[in-house]
Parts: sequence; C-alpha cells; structure tokens
Amino acid sequence: MNYKNLFVNFILLSNILIAQGQAGSLFLSINPGARASGMGEAQIGVANDVYATYYNPAGLSNINSKQASFMHTSYLPNLVDDMAYDFITFATPFKEDGAIGGHFTYLNLGDQISIDVNGAELGSFSSYMYALNLSYAKRIDENSSWGVNGKYFYQELAVISSLDAAGSGFAFDLGYFKQMDNPNLTMGAVITNVGPGVSFGDGEEDPLPTKIGMGLGYSALEGKANLAFDLNYEINDKSMITNFGIEYNLVEQFKVRAGMLNDSSGDVSYATIGMGASFDSIGIDLSYIMGGELDPHSNMMRFSLSGSF
Repeated sequence: MNYKNLFVNFILLSNILIAQGQAGSLFLSINPGARASGMGEAQIGVANDVYATYYNPAGLSNINSKQASFMHTSYLPNLVDDMAYDFITFATPFKEDGAIGGHFTYLNLGDQISIDVNGAELGSFSSYMYALNLSYAKRIDENSSWGVNGKYFYQELAVISSLDAAGSGFAFDLGYFKQMDNPNLTMGAVITNVGPGVSFGDGEEDPLPTKIGMGLGYSALEGKANLAFDLNYEINDKSMITNFGIEYNLVEQFKVRAGMLNDSSGDVSYATIGMGASFDSIGIDLSYIMGGELDPHSNMMRFSLSGSF
C-alpha cells in the first residue's frame, strides 16, 4: 500500500509549511531568525550577522567577531499546538579575508495518527526533519565577496510496523555580496537548495525547493534605519516571493522592525513586526507574524538569543 495514502495529516502539514507547490523538503525554506522575521524575512542584501549562514553565506565576510545564535518558535500555532522549529548557528572570521560558520535546523512535526484509505487507524507516529549546514565565505576584493553552503538533511516521516518512510540528501547554496559605490547601499544574490531530489522509497522523487534570490540593503537616516528588499523565485514551484523590511534604532541598543512577505501564488501573504535589544555582547530579538484569520502562519512568534565573542 502506498504510504502517501496513510499519512494524511503529514501531507496536509507539508503542503502548507511554506506554500503549495511541486517541490519537496520544504522545511529547508523555513526562514530563521527573529530579526529577519521582523523585517519580512528580507536579508539577502543585508546579511551582516550570523544568520548569513542561511540567507547569504557571502555575507559572513561582514562579521568581525565570533557570533552564535539560537532561535525557537512554535511553528504554525493556528493549525497545531505541538510543532516546534529550532535553529542554532555560529560563525567566525577565518584568516584575513574569509569566514566560516554553520547551522543546525530541527523541525518537530509532533505526534500524528496514521489512517488507511478506509479511515481505519493504523497507529500513531512522530515526524521530524533536520539539516546540518557548513558555510564558507571569502572576499573577492575590498567591496565584494562570495560564499558557499554545503548541507546534509534528513526527514523521518513515519515508522509504522515494517514501514520506514524516511529520506535524506545533500544540497548546496552559492552566494554573492557587494558593497555598492553608494556607501549606504549593499546588494546580494543567492541560489539555494541545489541538489538531487529526495525519494522515500515509494518510487517517486520530489525535487528540492531550489530558489534564486536577489536583495538590496540600504542604510538611511545616518545609520539609524535599515531598509531591505528581496525577490526570491522558486524554480520548481514557479512562484515569486517578495520581501520588504525596515529596522529603526529607536533608542540606543533598542530597535523596532516591520515587514511584509507576499507569495505571487497567493498562498502566503502576511505582515511582520519585531524588536531587538542588545546588552554588551548579548542580543535578544522577538518577532510576530500578522496574517489572515485562516493563515496558519498567523500569531507565530520567534525568539532569538545571540552573542558575540
């Protein structure tokens, strides 16, 4: 019996993790970080902190100290109450003109009930997914850099009796970052999740959520405000995602943020707000998603704790 007829709950969840489409392994496209979330997840052209390991590895060339961060969120709280998404990342300068880093992503889909095509319960199971990523960045010249990610990921959909629906794979990202002639303007470009499709042993292969992205960052009001704008084209789903965000230094060591995310397919569209505070080498960030009443992303909060050493 085809397992896809058994895991009704999982299929529902996986279809809405990001947006409905043709690609699989969609958890690789869940954007991390409370700062980024508060800015509408627009970071490709900013990429000036440790979360560059995810958004644009070339941006790691912008860091000048060791950094680490942890993020946690209850994922899709409008839909279920037992899904959790965690992300931990680190980065450090490497030699004179480079940087290295990495991150670990873990998505727990919680406990689910498996049923057959007749609606009879077959048992319960737990689903989870994780990815381990290593990053490297190197300066091309004084104003530009390139970066690369290599990642291994694993997805455990269910283990029921003799059936083990699991899949794993490898992928890579490439990034470019440039300080433009205008000292307030930066630009970034990435291609992410490039690799072979993933099969769960049922004879079918799902392509990865490969994206091409470009972004701009602009520092305004003598450095008190940062603007960010991204465009991401999802190759397999043939959809465009637009991200816009602003960050304003309200008072010393305290920032407020707002942003918008819109998917051209109409499946995802919401506003975000956030704030951040820093205490010497420690930073705390919070964000909140404001979507429609039926949007499963609505009311999702992200919390990040970061440090530099």
